[in-house]
Amino acid sequence: MDNLKNILKIAFVYIGTIIGAGFASGQEMLSFFTVYGFNGVYGLILTGFLFFVVGWAVLELVQGQNVETFKDFIRPITGDAIGTSLEWVIMAFMFTCFCAMLAGGGALLEQRFGWPYLVGVIVMAIACYITFLFDVKGVVLVNSILAPILLIGCLLLGLYIWIFRSSEAFYNLSVLLFDLRNNWFSSALIYVSYNTVTAIVILTTLHKYVINKKTAFFSALIAGVSLGMLGICLGIITLINYNSIQGVEIPMLTIVMQYAPLIQYIYILVIIAAMFTTAVANGYGIVAKLKAKEKDSNFGIFIFVMMGVLVAQIGFSTMVSKVYPVFGYIGLLELILILMYFIKYKTNQRKR
Repeated sequence: MDNLKNILKIAFVYIGTIIGAGFASGQEMLSFFTVYGFNGVYGLILTGFLFFVVGWAVLELVQGQNVETFKDFIRPITGDAIGTSLEWVIMAFMFTCFCAMLAGGGALLEQRFGWPYLVGVIVMAIACYITFLFDVKGVVLVNSILAPILLIGCLLLGLYIWIFRSSEAFYNLSVLLFDLRNNWFSSALIYVSYNTVTAIVILTTLHKYVINKKTAFFSALIAGVSLGMLGICLGIITLINYNSIQGVEIPMLTIVMQYAPLIQYIYILVIIAAMFTTAVANGYGIVAKLKAKEKDSNFGIFIFVMMGVLVAQIGFSTMVSKVYPVFGYIGLLELILILMYFIKYKTNQRKR
């Protein structure tokens, strides 16, 4: 029973880290998969499998090599020089993501409820700060509560939209099945690498929950299957409504605005939860380093969160459009190195 609890905790942290604002907003589905027509569904199936393989590799290495920090994890794989560079690059990306989620929270509350932008940013920042004070237990608790909400909320929204679909939407789908673009395979690879940059850092902090190889395997399997199913669900929804959401910043919001107010509020809850779990996951990757180096870590965390509030003034869409794509390619290099090392690790184990 205790092992089952650990499996679910790890799986929910993994899911909560991946399901960020880009995922829940439908923007990632639209950009990475819907543009390829029905072939994009094959890409989404591939992403579910890759999320499982990456999670399994990282978690088993964490358990088998007694890893406690990302530094302990990455150095044996890349060496000191590349490992140090990669650490700094990933920290920069995580800080950008943290700031982007604060900005996204401010923008959403301003757009939907008329709150001042800065107030929304500060509310999100305060919630993150309180979570960070509880260390990894806070991160696990937040994801244990919100990740199921994200999964159930997105699936219910998807089913609702499918049930109450219009004939016009499905006519659009039949046209889009013959989309000329077909680079769904490479798009899926970049999508997974971009999303696991943060997830890998967070998974390396969960060593005390990964008590054996079965925990590592089944945590990754549950997360991979859940993310794959949810991706397919949202991917088909954006495909059905493709003609009405092109060029829209938050495609899913445009879609749900066609339905009852209750559905709209459910979606708003889902996307706020998505932004919060992403902000916590990215922020904690940096907070963990602060706690390891500073005696008065609470003050350091406060300064870090305040810096995030300042940088968030740049705006959500600006940070996402300018910075995120670059890190997809960096993340792909990291994934290749990790998977090659994992294959070697498993081969050596079998020989023994």
